[in-house]
Amino acid sequence: MSTQTAARRRLPNVRFRVLIAGRANAGKTSILQRVCDTTESPKTYRVTVVKGKETRTEVPVNCVFSQRGQHDISDELEFTNHMGYVFHDSRGFECGTTSELKIIQDFVHDRSQRKRLRERLHAIWYCIPMDDQRPGLDIAPLDSDAHQVPVIAVFTKFEAFRHNIQLDLEDDDQMQQVNPQDECERIFKAEYLGRLGKGPKFVRLEGMDKSDARCENLIGTTLEVLDPATVALMLLAVQVQNLELSVQYVVRR
Repeated sequence: MSTQTAARRRLPNVRFRVLIAGRANAGKTSILQRVCDTTESPKTYRVTVVKGKETRTEVPVNCVFSQRGQHDISDELEFTNHMGYVFHDSRGFECGTTSELKIIQDFVHDRSQRKRLRERLHAIWYCIPMDDQRPGLDIAPLDSDAHQVPVIAVFTKFEAFRHNIQLDLEDDDQMQQVNPQDECERIFKAEYLGRLGKGPKFVRLEGMDKSDARCENLIGTTLEVLDPATVALMLLAVQVQNLELSVQYVVRR
């Protein structure tokens, strides 16, 4: 189905809510576009509640990105062709400060306590770019107390990681007989998975900058970590993929 098709039909007020976290260069926007099968940028809405009445106001793009690292994590990001998803962006960790992490922790705590399922935060996609050598900086926040909501570690730009390993082997005469794929897996397990512990599940994504890229493994892994009630909400909210998601859910369960 074309991304320009009219807004997909869904049950009113059914929304699947995701916090996508990580540094500004982690490829977060590309991932959201691939999930929602679009090349458009998301619209940002600010929600205010006055005397119990909720009002959503669209935030101009120049205001959203006026200052790098400055944001309101409560702002809701939606794509016009896929409004069953509601995303929140940490836009954080530019400086790696404790205050930035606390913003996320407070947001997660608040959203996890909401009475209405549609208002709760349902999943956290924590993006860790693989095009540099700073795994500790990115993975450390996963050890926080933000596990009131299922966390999935999303290793992005994995193709850059493979390429860097290949170059390192070619530059080292003593390592030229080493299989690049084996070395890639060894370093990934030691330097990245070894820091995750036994908590979050993970996925590896490649080529998310390409418009025809897909990330079924991210959706499928998200289904794995959700409770049945939240799975039902997700399937209702994202009706265009109901058949595909339902098949994944049945197979994985």
